[in-house]
Amino acid sequence: MAPYISIIICTYNRVKYIGECLSSLVHQTLSKDLYEIVIVNNNSTDNTAEICESFIENYKEHNVTYVIERKQGLSFARNRGIKEAKGNIVIFIDDDGEAKNDYLEKVYFYFVTDEELVSAGGKVLPKYEAGIEPKWMSKYLWGLVTKIDYGNKIKQFPQGRYPVGCNMIFLKSVFDEIGMFDTELGRKGRVGLASEEKEIFLKLSALGKKILYIPEAVVKHNIDKERTTKEYVIKLSLGIGKSERVRTMKKGIFSLISKFIEFKIKFLGSLILALRELFKGEKEKGYYLVLFRFYVLKGFFTKI
Repeated sequence: MAPYISIIICTYNRVKYIGECLSSLVHQTLSKDLYEIVIVNNNSTDNTAEICESFIENYKEHNVTYVIERKQGLSFARNRGIKEAKGNIVIFIDDDGEAKNDYLEKVYFYFVTDEELVSAGGKVLPKYEAGIEPKWMSKYLWGLVTKIDYGNKIKQFPQGRYPVGCNMIFLKSVFDEIGMFDTELGRKGRVGLASEEKEIFLKLSALGKKILYIPEAVVKHNIDKERTTKEYVIKLSLGIGKSERVRTMKKGIFSLISKFIEFKIKFLGSLILALRELFKGEKEKGYYLVLFRFYVLKGFFTKI
């Protein structure tokens, strides 16, 4: 089967950015005959439907599928996107992401030339609404804005690190082998759960599958002001902790205990790093690092 890409965008009330996301996907250097766009509307209550319908009307020459997934939750939406996808390569890009114009060309090249490649991810670079990076941001907190940058060389993802939902690529066939996204995990509306992506990559890693870092495959990720507030950081951190509790509980008590120990060690480590930042005159960076680790740990002990 000749390579064909399905780009899946799952969206929920992101009228602010969905138009820019879709626009970036029709202005690609890769031939439009080699890919399709699959939009999964997960019960948006804003004007998302109107924007998507207008987009389809304006770009009739592109292959676009638009569906509504009534079951609320990002994992439900992603699984629906996989089912709708006609391609043997599936890409997930967030509804507030913008793909660089040669993004698909780079992905296509690596999947055509590497027969062992089943999954990959590229750079994700935050595009802050305020125009500047928050003072508290450090490399230890990149996950809060899903930033991915491991340099400019093609390589496998570092051990224990994986692509993020804003820029992740799979052979569609891997989902037949390892199963779909866990619908007990993942964001549901505005409920900030997570870990469904991590679970997929852990399964692939356990099977010895190659997960490639493609630095040229760049997605800019729009970060609105809300996501840089203390309140949002706390909410997101709690969600990470809760999600990891759900995920590890499924694997048994030893996995649960191991994750608790890991989180506790990371919290203690954050205190040491915070002191270092304090001595450097970067007290905000240290404060937010401890804040993040504290609420992840708290979330781990919070029942959903």
